[in-house]
Amino acid sequence: MTRVIIYRGPFDPWHRRDTSGFNNTGYITADDIVIHPRRSRIAMTPLARIAKRPHQLIQLPNLPHAQQIETFFTKNVINNTLYVMALQHMPNANSPFWRSPIKVPILEPISAEEHERRWNKLKNVLQKGDGIFAIDTESVGSRIIAYLDQGTWSHVGTYSGNGQIVEAITSGVTERTIEAYHNLRYRLGAYRLPGATSEQIDTMISFARTQIGGGYNYRGAITLGLRLALGMWPTAGAAHTTPNMVLAMAGYELLGVI
Repeated sequence: MTRVIIYRGPFDPWHRRDTSGFNNTGYITADDIVIHPRRSRIAMTPLARIAKRPHQLIQLPNLPHAQQIETFFTKNVINNTLYVMALQHMPNANSPFWRSPIKVPILEPISAEEHERRWNKLKNVLQKGDGIFAIDTESVGSRIIAYLDQGTWSHVGTYSGNGQIVEAITSGVTERTIEAYHNLRYRLGAYRLPGATSEQIDTMISFARTQIGGGYNYRGAITLGLRLALGMWPTAGAAHTTPNMVLAMAGYELLGVI
């Protein structure tokens, strides 16, 4: 049974009360945890605590994609954009949104053997144009970026084929072997944009290669980081965006996680 709750929370400039007196909506998991917005982030609160406030429970019975909905809310690091998208797509079982419910996965610890098994499996399915999202688990800077971006990843590159990836690193835009990430310190997610034609992918990679040799945009990164810290998320078409926001906006589907 899919359940949501609308309720009146404390004053929140991001979520003002409407004429009903309520100002927030939450998804109730099978374990009675409410996934809900709190200011500029997504929080998890026991249902018993939320139910002490003025509220209304809404049950959505017999949804054929109830398991995909539960997976989305319990297996992802969710930001406000993804949360709103899920609510919008919830009534539509045929929405492509539910074809790949894990968008920004919560990373569980894995052994060195499992890391190697996933690495070999992922390399065999990669195609030109796939997005390679990463986080360096030993880098404080990488973890700060992921926290501010309200997601799992801190970096993204484009797989250009033949074991190569085009990406912007601190030394500039480069094309290098994906083996640079073949290390336990890196966790990766490979994504594919469904429906992209080979011509579109070739155009994207060609453009990415024209940027090789260019410098890293430190000013843009710092400005974006300050905006994220204030809860000011980039919108579609913004000059600078973030790895986890790209996943929310572009409709990528997850191929696998290392």
